[in-house]
Formats: sequence, C-alpha cells, structure tokens
Amino acid sequence: MAIEEVVQPVAEEEVEERSSPNKDLASAFVIGVLSILVIVFSIRLDMPGSFYTAPGLLPFFTGCTLLLMAIMLGKQAVRAGAAVNLSELLDDLTIVAKQLWSAEQDRRRFLLMVIITFYVLLIAFINFNFRISTPLDFDFEISSYEVISVFVVTWILRLFWKASVRRCFIVTLTTVVILTSIFRYGFGILMPETF
Repeated sequence: MAIEEVVQPVAEEEVEERSSPNKDLASAFVIGVLSILVIVFSIRLDMPGSFYTAPGLLPFFTGCTLLLMAIMLGKQAVRAGAAVNLSELLDDLTIVAKQLWSAEQDRRRFLLMVIITFYVLLIAFINFNFRISTPLDFDFEISSYEVISVFVVTWILRLFWKASVRRCFIVTLTTVVILTSIFRYGFGILMPETF
C-alpha cells in the first residue's frame, strides 16, 4: 500500500527564494544607514515656524520608524543565525546590491521615474477645488492634489505591490485622505496644488 504525499498549496510570496539570515542582516544594515541619514538631514532643516510645522518633522518620524524596523530585522537575523563576520556581511551586501539592480528592477525604476514626472506635471497644470458641505457646519474639501495622488499612487502600488487594483485603490485612498486631512485641518497647511 503506497502512502500518498499531501501537497500543500504554496502562497505567491513563498514561491520566491527565501531570504537567508545573512541577507536580512545586510538589508538591515543598509536600511539602518539610510534611515540615520534621513534623521540627520531632517534635523538640519530650518524650522521657520513652530515645531509642528517644521518641514523635517515627517522625514524625522519616517527615519525613526525605518531605523526601528532595521534594528528589529537585524535582531531577528542574528537570532536566526546570521554570521556577524565582516567579510561575510560585505559579501551579502554585494548580493543584496546585485538583487536591487537586476534588469527587472531597472525597468521598474525607469517606469517609476516616468510616473513621478507625469505626477508632478499633472499637479502643476491641473488645479481644482471642491467643497462639500456637511450637516455639522463643516466643509470637506477635495482638491486636484488628492484626486491626482489617489490615481497615480494606486498605479505605483499596483506596479510594485502586485495586489489587486481594488486593494491598491483602497489603501491609497485611505492614506491620501488621512494625510491631507491631518495637514489641512490639523496643521492648517494646504497640500501643494500648483507651483
């Protein structure tokens, strides 16, 4: 009597080659260095008004978050058996760099540059602003910046995330509405509409 082997379905993410602990450690090192640079440069920006309107506030928090994630990734890599040998770390950094600059990534980077250029031009030349009155004596504003951002960022997410268009749209819409509302209604700063 033969025993049949049960084959489990494999998720799309599991099909790709799994990262080794050494590659994770190398990636954590690269992300850590970049996040420290972001933090340093955001602190060096001038603060024309109060702390809450400082232009370096968002990059500072983003850099801190990236640094925290890099530290967590590095800890997990060391626990998983990553060698903390300098020569092996440099070899793994080379492997990570080669993976980052593959032909597929080059095509995506070029397409991303085209999309961002298109995005900047759309924001520069298209300008409208709608006000929607609510029963709470509050006017909700929708500008060209939000509409263009939702469509372009959805396209970028679809290109890099590979999720469904609906999922990319929902994530983008939620993020853009929350961020523009925080800046417009919380900080009193209008998002850019034109140059």
